[in-house]
Amino acid sequence: MVRARSSLWLALSLCALARADDTTPVRQIQPPKRIPDVTVPGVGLEGAQPAGERVNTANMPRTVRRAVVADAARRFQVAESAVVLGDAEQVTWGDGSLGCPQPGRSYTQMLVEGYRVTATTAAGRMLYHTDTRGNVVSCGLPVRTQRPDDPARGTGAEPRTQPPVKDAPDR
Repeated sequence: MVRARSSLWLALSLCALARADDTTPVRQIQPPKRIPDVTVPGVGLEGAQPAGERVNTANMPRTVRRAVVADAARRFQVAESAVVLGDAEQVTWGDGSLGCPQPGRSYTQMLVEGYRVTATTAAGRMLYHTDTRGNVVSCGLPVRTQRPDDPARGTGAEPRTQPPVKDAPDR
């Protein structure tokens, strides 16, 4: 009987202690704050481009330079010798689209080393994205400039035609 009393007393003591813990105030936890979206000033999320390191166009692979010049000459309908490569940056593209994904196409999902290069002619300017093997894409339309002797400007002068340029052999 003594043992039953001590067990009962112990059980009641534990219940009393448990009640004492229930009277402590419940701690209120604040909901987490919303994490803001990362934004680049002046660039929308779909237009975000990787940062590049400026390079001299002479340091780019020959196949890349030739591919850019050939495409610019074709688009602007000028001789390849009339194309000047301007600003160039070495970049790492996020995938095989070279920064210009087209809807409905799939691309390799790996980092691709390449260049962002500007090609300029008397007829206009265009920005190209390339890899290091000579694959080139252009995300936008060419920016056309009017020549001073363009008849659309009302000068009355006939447009000049360039003499055909003979291709020089590679050295």
